[in-house]
Amino acid sequence: MRGNKFYPDSLKREIVWEVQSGLLSKAEAIRKYNIRGSSSIIGWIRKFDGKSSDYHRSMDYKQSDKEALIKRIKELERKLEDEQIRSEGLSRMIDIAEDQLKVSIRKKSTTKQSKK
Repeated sequence: MRGNKFYPDSLKREIVWEVQSGLLSKAEAIRKYNIRGSSSIIGWIRKFDGKSSDYHRSMDYKQSDKEALIKRIKELERKLEDEQIRSEGLSRMIDIAEDQLKVSIRKKSTTKQSKK
């Protein structure tokens, strides 16, 4: 009979990051780290989702992580470009609305905030 195997949170975060960044598939991670339960990684992803990226941002990356970093940079550049396009679109929508409705929508820098 096999007992439960304990995995430290740091290792779990490492595995989650590798799976989410595309370095390993779930099956590859199970083989590489000798993980007994196939649903363990799914549970760890749920547990550490959002936390694993913060964890790795503060760590020094090895040379072998270079491809993952390049992939992450490209992903962030795409997201930045999408947000810039979105911001420009919203700005144009406000301009059009101001012209058509003859109402000032943008907040003036001299406007005081109301007290609540």
